[in-house]
Amino acid sequence: MDTQQPFTVGARVKVRYSSDPELAREQWPKHSGVVKEDFGDQTTAVTERSWALAHRYAVALDDGRLVFIDPADIEPA
Repeated sequence: MDTQQPFTVGARVKVRYSSDPELAREQWPKHSGVVKEDFGDQTTAVTERSWALAHRYAVALDDGRLVFIDPADIEPA
């Protein structure tokens, strides 16, 4: 959701996430959760590298898992 303002810590969100490496990204299910941390933009200008960029958000899912999500995989709840 690059067209929206960054999500704030504590915001309720829905994220697309799957730990199944065989599942195509378009098939990842949506999960509800809460943003726990915003690590900010991880661009090459900030990190001085173009590989292994960190995901922007840490989200605690309602089922207890903590996942790390990119802006394209998060939306308001």
